[in-house]
Amino acid sequence: MKLNPLLDRLRTYPMVELCRRKVALLAAGRTVYDFSVGDPNDPTPAFIREAIAGAITEVSSYPSARGTPALRRAIAGYLERRFGVAVDPETQILPTSGSKEAVFHMPLLVVDPAAEDRAVIFPDPGYPAYQRGALFAGAEPVPLALSDDFRMRPWELPAEVLRRARLMWINTPHNPTGALLDADHLRRIWELCREHEILLVNDECYADIYQDAVPASLLEVAREGVVVLHSLSKRSGMTGYRSGFVAGDPAAIEALHTLRTNPGLAPQDFVNAGAAAAWADDGHAEERRELFRAKKRLMMDFFEEVGLEVAASEATFYLWLRCPGGDDEAWALELLDHGIVVTPGSALGVAGAGAGYVRVALVPTLEECRRAVAAWRRAHRS
Repeated sequence: MKLNPLLDRLRTYPMVELCRRKVALLAAGRTVYDFSVGDPNDPTPAFIREAIAGAITEVSSYPSARGTPALRRAIAGYLERRFGVAVDPETQILPTSGSKEAVFHMPLLVVDPAAEDRAVIFPDPGYPAYQRGALFAGAEPVPLALSDDFRMRPWELPAEVLRRARLMWINTPHNPTGALLDADHLRRIWELCREHEILLVNDECYADIYQDAVPASLLEVAREGVVVLHSLSKRSGMTGYRSGFVAGDPAAIEALHTLRTNPGLAPQDFVNAGAAAAWADDGHAEERRELFRAKKRLMMDFFEEVGLEVAASEATFYLWLRCPGGDDEAWALELLDHGIVVTPGSALGVAGAGAGYVRVALVPTLEECRRAVAAWRRAHRS
């Protein structure tokens, strides 16, 4: 059997390896404080679960790739309340089965693997699916190394790279660093992409997880040649339900619909019912935001106490922590010995980006975070 060689080149997804290490600790009977994978332990709000349960029908039917009208209307209402952006729910919104599959499939929309201009530009460090989706689509992946403030500045790329590009990923609030791009910064990137006819896609999945500065949406500054991605995984604690959406340029959304009908990418209607309830309600999102604020205050106070430096980390539920000594993998292994699981920054980079940092995901409960601080304090003293 001849397999796609990419399966060997990319065999171990970073999160899979972290999970393996965590399982080994648990099998040994150790207490584990898992700050690695962005999967919060806090419960999904009851009203969302009830909406999903109530939408399970006696007869199962195929869902539509466009989702339900009720869901698209709820998403449009959310975008208007949250960002002051009015979109047409019929032509500018498409539900997805979470955001990861949409990220992975997005290059298929624009990339011709036989063409010279098949580059996909993405932030480095960043979400691994940006690179992997580009590779499986036959694109040329172009990681853009982020500077010390971890803000993407694609205008610093050589003109030849921009000429070859068909898709540019931006991610604000940024995973893994929590850095933010303001509206002026977003506008400058969009103008650059319009100049070079590059589809600009902003991964906005952490837009509702912030502390002080309120993240902007790309849709606030542009509509032509842009798409944004959102997810309920973080906003509403629905990681396991796999529910999100793409919105933006009507031509891009229609083309995405055509693309997605081929593999049958359509979120289930009972999940759509819960999603409609979630997007229509802002109260639970504020409650979750305040919970993450409390976790961040707790961890930041501890890091300041022991002299550990936190970079960026303006939004999201991630803290981007500089490693003592600079070796992120070695420090992550050292912390594992004390039951603390973090993500080495180098696991989230492509061309050496992320080295020297670890990502701390504030996914344990608040009480678990308190216990983790005590364990980390002991580790720091040892």
